[in-house]
Amino acid sequence: MQQASAQVINVKGQVVDTQQKPLSFVTVQSETLGLSTYTNEQGFFQVRVDTSRYKSFDLKIKMVGKQTVSTIISSFSTFSALKYELKDLNLSLDEIQVTEVRKAQSSNSSIVFDRQAIEQVQAFSLADVLNNLPGKTVTPPGLQNPKNITLRSLAGGIHELNNAFGTAIVLDDIQLSNNANMQNRSVGKFGIASSGIQSRSFGGFDVPFGGIDIREIPADNIESIEVISGIAPSKYGDLTDGAIIINRQAGNTKYQFSSRINAGSSNFSLSKGYVIGKKAGAVNFSMNYLNSEEDPSDPLKSYERVGTNVMWTSYLSSNFKNTLSADYSTRLDDVKLDPDVGRDYMTYAKSRNLSISNRSSLSFNSDFLKSVNLSFGYSSGYQETYNQSYINGAPYPVADKDTIGLYEGYYAPGSYLAVEHLIGRPLNMNGNLSLNSELKTGRLIHKLSLGSNIYYSENNGKGVIVDPEKERWENQGYQNERPYDYESVPSTFNYSLYVDDQFKFNFLRRSVNVNAGLRYDVQNNWGTIQPRLNLRYNLSKSLDFNAAFGISTKAPSLSMRYPAPIYFDLPVHNSYTGYTIESLYLVYTDKITPDNSSLHPSKTNQLEFGLNYTSKMITSSLFAYYKESKDGFSNQNNFRTYTTPLYTYVYNQGQRPDYYQNGLYKNWVTSYFTSANDLNSDNYGAEWSISTKKIKAIETSFSLNTSFSYSLSKNQFTSVIKANDLYINDDNKAWFGIYNADKAESYAIMSKLTTTTHIPKLGFVVNLLTDVFWQKQSGTLNASYLPIAYLDKNLVRYEIPVFDANDKDYNYLATSSRANSTTKQPFVYANLSVRVAKEIGKNIRMSVNAYNVFNIRNRYYNPNSDSVTTYTYPVSVGAELSVKF
Repeated sequence: MQQASAQVINVKGQVVDTQQKPLSFVTVQSETLGLSTYTNEQGFFQVRVDTSRYKSFDLKIKMVGKQTVSTIISSFSTFSALKYELKDLNLSLDEIQVTEVRKAQSSNSSIVFDRQAIEQVQAFSLADVLNNLPGKTVTPPGLQNPKNITLRSLAGGIHELNNAFGTAIVLDDIQLSNNANMQNRSVGKFGIASSGIQSRSFGGFDVPFGGIDIREIPADNIESIEVISGIAPSKYGDLTDGAIIINRQAGNTKYQFSSRINAGSSNFSLSKGYVIGKKAGAVNFSMNYLNSEEDPSDPLKSYERVGTNVMWTSYLSSNFKNTLSADYSTRLDDVKLDPDVGRDYMTYAKSRNLSISNRSSLSFNSDFLKSVNLSFGYSSGYQETYNQSYINGAPYPVADKDTIGLYEGYYAPGSYLAVEHLIGRPLNMNGNLSLNSELKTGRLIHKLSLGSNIYYSENNGKGVIVDPEKERWENQGYQNERPYDYESVPSTFNYSLYVDDQFKFNFLRRSVNVNAGLRYDVQNNWGTIQPRLNLRYNLSKSLDFNAAFGISTKAPSLSMRYPAPIYFDLPVHNSYTGYTIESLYLVYTDKITPDNSSLHPSKTNQLEFGLNYTSKMITSSLFAYYKESKDGFSNQNNFRTYTTPLYTYVYNQGQRPDYYQNGLYKNWVTSYFTSANDLNSDNYGAEWSISTKKIKAIETSFSLNTSFSYSLSKNQFTSVIKANDLYINDDNKAWFGIYNADKAESYAIMSKLTTTTHIPKLGFVVNLLTDVFWQKQSGTLNASYLPIAYLDKNLVRYEIPVFDANDKDYNYLATSSRANSTTKQPFVYANLSVRVAKEIGKNIRMSVNAYNVFNIRNRYYNPNSDSVTTYTYPVSVGAELSVKF
């Protein structure tokens, strides 16, 4: 101890390894003091403490590849120096944590995976790790289609897309963004949920309206993952449904080579961390390669991923730390041409991405200003999606003009290779600045953080590439696509300001910890105020009560904000004789350019309560939540009516025909989709967990998680349905019926039971993981089959206060009565998986995992539909070998 003044002292310490050699660049953090520092070349660190404010404080000492040490220092006068020994992180340690843990970190209900828990999963990607969350299902690696993560919601369809879109993934303090992803066809023609290009048999491979594809994030070099499903701190923005906080390895490490296999999937990685100097710090690099085939015996569909990362952490002075990181990755989803199937079906989706980020932290020995943190991330990518199929039909009429009006189209051969082709070049930037200070008011010590975030997105790709003579979905709903250049799409710029205050006080002689924040975001020119609060009250030494409330918003993406123009091509006259010179195609084209400037951010309000219990042997928690998601991004179905003159065709053999108006007219009804803030959902749930310490007699610990989730989802707008074509004429007044929108509800109850048997002397650990599915039900609550209003030919709305079956103006709009539809799990079932890991020496680790180890296939035969539903996958065995050298 060194005394700096009457009240401020410098606490010094040293960090060494098990051979008493000093460890440099070890991170030393104190949540109480709100500081982070590191050790020098001799392993020493120094912490400045104001003893008038703090009678005790915590220290967390961590280093990549070492077991973290956490301690409380409460007697400043008894130490001349502190010394901490960090042990290598391996299975020979007496205590290890190979499963996820619930901790009050960024939020009251955070769930944390540390390095050993990640390694035990034997993960091919981040998706495999997150499958261990409460309410999620452990499955074999699924790599053939995109994977999104959703939190605290069971709502399906487009609601599920919104939840994934609103779940932020923060990698090394930089928020990954999907806002510039425009790999979709015309929203006006296909809608949001169906606008992605689909392969014939394997679905689609892009996520333009969802979240980040977490298949593309390898888990090998991840040091820790924190999952925030509750209320995120105010420094995190552009999210509605939580955040995944990922920290990658940085520091001195051995070479580590890992390989893993499972069915048709193989994954290889290599990493190393070097110390290059006192101030130059450390450089880490990692490489990762993955190849997966859907069916190894017939490799028609494959997925390939390649990734590299270089991270340089430097210490230019005793109070300044800087980390520069560069990532380059590629991926390919490939559906090859199958010679056994005609029509030349082939699909691929490929991308490459370069990301550069920098994080700087400058600390001060000041009573008020403690540190300044600045981070900036840049990401530029290339995305290409292609789909083809051979069309063999009769010659068809083509309309390809970009103008509005009547004109003569032309005819194209009916046998051709139809192509759908998209090329995007997304660019995203994210910047974050925070000023961290400490202020004392009376007996309260406030840890204040004032900051700002910026989010920028653009796309400079070629966009939608269309050859009008090779249309895949020709004139469906009188719509055809035209080329759409993404370079003409404006960029988006969103920004925010926030303030966060952490303080602690006593109430009824028990401490209350408060993290209160306020955030202001400007997104698509809409400003929103978002209060956030996490409160923890210590009822006793072993029991805490938690409460949290927060509002959060998510900005619309470029695809929502600037969809492609909509083209209607009305075939006014079509006479084809077999010779194009004698044939006539008259088409009327109308162009609609959507204006989504009024599209505002989606919004979530969440309320959470919880209890945490901790004893020497047992840790337990219970959380209940209500989450209201509103103004979600969806489709709004719009109608347009047209009346065009009809024409008489005059045949001229071997010459162009003549034509003239014949005095007759035809009515046309068209429909198209636009983006709208149309989705609402109410989500309720409870999560209970209990875990034990290791029982020495059997070297085993136990963990049980049970979750209940309920979601009621709906559209806030009414639905508009066109009347039967028999009634679309001038003799009938109502052309469209307006009905209350349907609702959908889902609920599920499941448990996850995990046992961990760990024998340190053998470097051996066995996990038994059981997912128990108690009940799951989903259904549609159909609205009334009677209209509440109608639209006439000119789209003028007329209300129907009480439906009158005798009113000929609209009585034909009554649809068939519809009963609620429900799908219910018919029985309780479970699935057992096993993970086994063994270390040989300190540098070799072998592990095996088996999903559904007993290959129990839970099936249900439905006699009403004469169908069989299978609830579990067949047994799937994987293995991993990891070598350090």
